[in-house]
Amino acid sequence: MIDSGACVENMPTEAKKGANIYAHLTSKVYRIVRALLFGKLSNNVLNELKISESIVESKIVLIPVLCMGIVFEGLSCFLYSRGSNDTEKTKLNERGRSTLAKVRSLAEHSSWNWQNKVLLLEAMEMHSLGNLDEAGLRYISSIRSAREHKFIHEEAVASELTGDCLFELGRQSEAYALYKHSIKCFEEWGANAVAKRVETDMQSKFGADISHLVAVDVSDILGTSSLDPQSTQKRDHTGED
Repeated sequence: MIDSGACVENMPTEAKKGANIYAHLTSKVYRIVRALLFGKLSNNVLNELKISESIVESKIVLIPVLCMGIVFEGLSCFLYSRGSNDTEKTKLNERGRSTLAKVRSLAEHSSWNWQNKVLLLEAMEMHSLGNLDEAGLRYISSIRSAREHKFIHEEAVASELTGDCLFELGRQSEAYALYKHSIKCFEEWGANAVAKRVETDMQSKFGADISHLVAVDVSDILGTSSLDPQSTQKRDHTGED
């Protein structure tokens, strides 16, 4: 064990190497999470931040932050593939499926932590392939699972992505309700800047006049009795699994 006052220079070479690898990969995870949450995905970002591939090459033990990096890499690949040409879309979907396989493996050991993530990645895969009806069902299941397991940040992400799917299906009132729910969840989590980005994107879709929309309760979409945070057990605000 290293004493709290020990200098990095005194660490064994292998320990320093391992620490550097984890620091490097953790930096990649934070970058891809920020890119997705702030709508800054690009080919350059995805090509540079091949987290799953780097983990395999480094032969290191998975830690929670790297597992979440795998999830967000998959989400990013499926999301960005929608506007890509056929060749690039195929590559991105293959990367997405690879991450989905890894997350399914994690779910076998802890469905509590990983069920909602598997459902969301499955929904994203179907969405990228144009199967919007089936994707919509998986999206909604992922929101329910994230809520049940108290991952408020993932409920926020899933709600926005579900809104995108329902908007494409022409279910605008439901989409609007889910965007609003996503904003509420991000704000509850403390990610106000991300909430503002979702709100801006929502306004660009619907404009200032929303009088044509029918009021929809998100609980009706999800098939739950209540989505009032005051009526449920206090949820996790840390964003940690």
